[in-house]
Amino acid sequence: MTPSGSAGARLLKLPEPRPEYDRRSEIFKNTIMEEADQSNFKHFQDVDLANGERLILVSANGTRYSVTVTNAGVLGTTAV
Repeated sequence: MTPSGSAGARLLKLPEPRPEYDRRSEIFKNTIMEEADQSNFKHFQDVDLANGERLILVSANGTRYSVTVTNAGVLGTTAV
């Protein structure tokens, strides 16, 4: 699952099922799902935004802010 409104969001699109069971198709489908799952954020795990992803927070009035951090650890925000 990908949050709505996120830039570069990709939705998981699986191939249509075959009328009868096919082991190779199942392996292919499982591989697609496993690869897609690897890019999902998981509950109870650290979130590392190191590949250009942004943390966007929305204020009560609907303004969106991107959170930034300097090399000294100073946090800042920028309206987006």
